[in-house]
Amino acid sequence: MLVLFWNAASVLVTDEPTPSNVIVVLAGQEDGSRLQKGIALWNQGYGKDILLDENSQLRIYGFPKIELAREFVAHLKDSAAGHMHVCPIDGDSTLQESQSVGKCLAQYKPSTVLIVTSDYHTRRALWTFERMLPQYHWSVAATENSNEFGKHWWRHRAWARRTANEWSKLIWWELVDRWRGPPL
Repeated sequence: MLVLFWNAASVLVTDEPTPSNVIVVLAGQEDGSRLQKGIALWNQGYGKDILLDENSQLRIYGFPKIELAREFVAHLKDSAAGHMHVCPIDGDSTLQESQSVGKCLAQYKPSTVLIVTSDYHTRRALWTFERMLPQYHWSVAATENSNEFGKHWWRHRAWARRTANEWSKLIWWELVDRWRGPPL
């Protein structure tokens, strides 16, 4: 039990990206690291298209975040410009996000999908998408933000809070949400 406690943050993280048809950059980023990682992976040949998902209901400084994302993609000068698309999502849970992403993925007809998300969110995101959208083969890539999370979670209050919060969500997923999706 002590080993699990000591490695509580490390258990949350899985970082095993594989080349895929589509890269999905999950919403929730504040520092842009998820998007940067998604573009870097695309440049390395990990995907043909990038779906940048964004919540259609949230606003920042009075502007819908989804419109800001679309504006960003429209003015992108990177080589990924013609391959990046915005996927509107509803809700604020990973479970709800997976349902919206499923609708967006249908038009690309991929067999493989690579998720890009924050390191602390990788295991739960992967488990959620695998369960909710079993028709695709999933892999995940982790982004790091040392202001939010680290494997030595006991060294910083923010890291401890993030670790505890993510563990509560992971336990909720295992006990409740995983049983709400499509049948096994």
